[in-house]
Amino acid sequence: MKRFAIGTARDAHRPGGAGQCRRGERVRRRGAAAIMAILMLVGGLAVAFFALDSMRMGSDAARLKHATDAAAIAVSQAYAKDSDTDVQEMAERYVLANLGLDEEQLGQELELAVTPITEDGYDGFRISATFRADPGMMGGQGQKVTVSSAAVAIYNPLEVAVVIPNSGIEGPAEMAALRRLTNGFAEQLVGDLPDRWISLVPYSQTVNVYDDEAPNRIRRWAEPGALEPVELTSLFRSNEYGISNLASRNMPDLRTKRLDVYRGLHEGENYFWTEPPGGAFKVRYRADLPANAPSLPYIQWTGPNPMFGEATGTNDVRYIVADKGCPEAALLPLTNDLDAIDTRLGKMRAQFNVNYAIALGWGGMALSPAFRGPDGWGDFDHPLDFSDEGSTNVKAVVMFANTVGSWFDTDAYNDYVGEGMGNDQPPVSDDDPEEGDDGPDDPGEEVNDYREVGIRFKNLCQSFKDHGIKLYFIGVRPNNPKDITRTKFEQYAVPNLKICADKPDDIMFVGSETFAQGEGAIRSQLEKVASSLESESSYARLVE
Repeated sequence: MKRFAIGTARDAHRPGGAGQCRRGERVRRRGAAAIMAILMLVGGLAVAFFALDSMRMGSDAARLKHATDAAAIAVSQAYAKDSDTDVQEMAERYVLANLGLDEEQLGQELELAVTPITEDGYDGFRISATFRADPGMMGGQGQKVTVSSAAVAIYNPLEVAVVIPNSGIEGPAEMAALRRLTNGFAEQLVGDLPDRWISLVPYSQTVNVYDDEAPNRIRRWAEPGALEPVELTSLFRSNEYGISNLASRNMPDLRTKRLDVYRGLHEGENYFWTEPPGGAFKVRYRADLPANAPSLPYIQWTGPNPMFGEATGTNDVRYIVADKGCPEAALLPLTNDLDAIDTRLGKMRAQFNVNYAIALGWGGMALSPAFRGPDGWGDFDHPLDFSDEGSTNVKAVVMFANTVGSWFDTDAYNDYVGEGMGNDQPPVSDDDPEEGDDGPDDPGEEVNDYREVGIRFKNLCQSFKDHGIKLYFIGVRPNNPKDITRTKFEQYAVPNLKICADKPDDIMFVGSETFAQGEGAIRSQLEKVASSLESESSYARLVE
């Protein structure tokens, strides 16, 4: 016992004894822990590197998907516009342009395939892109990743003329409602979409085509002799205003930025709306008493009555007044600038009486390719050509009208100086009023005048249809079909307006005496019109 104990104590102090063993075990345990920590760190790094590689490959795939989306839409749109488009080259260009910072990695081994598709009757393309995803952190063999996008498109540019009444019954509330309705329609139809254009055609008895940017339009558009009509010979010979012809800046209309020109008033002529405007128009002026338009400038001279269309006759004091039947707001040629549309709408004011067919004719001229270029509306690209077998350009007139009343389209604006409405009518007689305006209390001779009204609408609408112009007519009138104020328009205009329509409900009425009262219902109708036009216009959409 004692020896064992002594021996054990002694052994404890020898090299390699029990104490040393315990220290070695501790060292070994610490080493094992360090190795384990290193292994865990390596494993963690491997997991992190794998996650980073996965994230990078996922990010690359997502970025490439955005690129193929852009390429599919662009290629489909371009091909719809021009079937000679090199779709492969364009797809490659769009994909690479949209890869951004990853172009170097993705572009090296990028494979691109372009395949035509058809979806719901619309043509388009699928863009498939394949790239090799190399694990940059982990190394090893890469793998191919494929993403694809598909889009369909149509390209039918859209031009719309919105014809808006500015007559004497459209007071401030009516003007405000018409502005809201037209602005909302323009925003829905144009928005930020390409190739959609709108023209505004405010109208009263006529349409104002004055343009600050085309001060010589009156000279360019006037036919030979139109600036010096024979009935104003006495005015041009002697006056205190320095006026030598109708283009003189002191003429009342030009002083108020009004320009009223006209042509093609005889039966079957339809305003010659498809013909170029250069050297083709007569220039209208308003021979009226200053008391009938006290806020507008006028001139006076001594001479014969200009209404008779003769250079001689009974001399008296005569007057020309700025035309209260010509809107302050001029026609706005086709534009996709919503601010320009809003600004022009803000210039609209109530004017005087109303002529629907004249307004409709100017709606056609706002869309007529004959008015393209500096001698027309000033735009080298618009209006586009009428549709033919090679292309489809959607053109439409959206016309607002308050048809309440027993009189329309029979005043002096519907005939030439010294004539009646038809080319077979007798000249103006000495009993005709100086102003030459038939109003609601003086509707004229129905047997003659309204026969011409009906023929004019019929021929104009047939001409629109022949040239592919769509008409959407939105009128307001009382609900009661027996109301006497709605009978004439329904009898003479509506049947002929329907010739322009693709569908019966394209000629629509809201049961209201004003636009303000019927604003909600009119807005709903406009949304339907916009949807109808959108279905035929240019657009592209992703289908996968």
